[in-house]
Amino acid sequence: MSHSGTAGTGGRSRTLILTAMIFAVAMTFIDQTIVSIAAPTIQHKLGLSASGMQWAINAYLLTLAALFAFGGRLADIAGHRRMVVVGVIIFAGASALCGATPAGGAAEAWLVAFRALQGAGGAIMFPAAIAIVVAGLRPAVVASWITRTG
Repeated sequence: MSHSGTAGTGGRSRTLILTAMIFAVAMTFIDQTIVSIAAPTIQHKLGLSASGMQWAINAYLLTLAALFAFGGRLADIAGHRRMVVVGVIIFAGASALCGATPAGGAAEAWLVAFRALQGAGGAIMFPAAIAIVVAGLRPAVVASWITRTG
């Protein structure tokens, strides 16, 4: 295989990896927004109190913020790729369990617990994914982006 074929494959691979990491990071932000927008419907369908719904929203944000630095350090120690995978598995599993929230008395505790678990998954995934994105970009691209965005 020629050198240019290898470089092309590497370029496609880098693009795919960067795209996947950007989607992983976007997932954490989209989740914050979607649940806030859907809160009235979720509250009504599951019979949650206003404070229960607020806890469901905040449980995610609190655990994400509280564990973010820990997730970054864990990724530095255990490996960025591994922690992205672990974070995505935790996040996706917790998301599925949030979607399976039973209506009734257990709904509030269930939803708050699994939203908190989602936040923990995001806190593991997010810093590791960002580290992969930064490592995958050439220094000139990063410098250019920083000068444009401040």
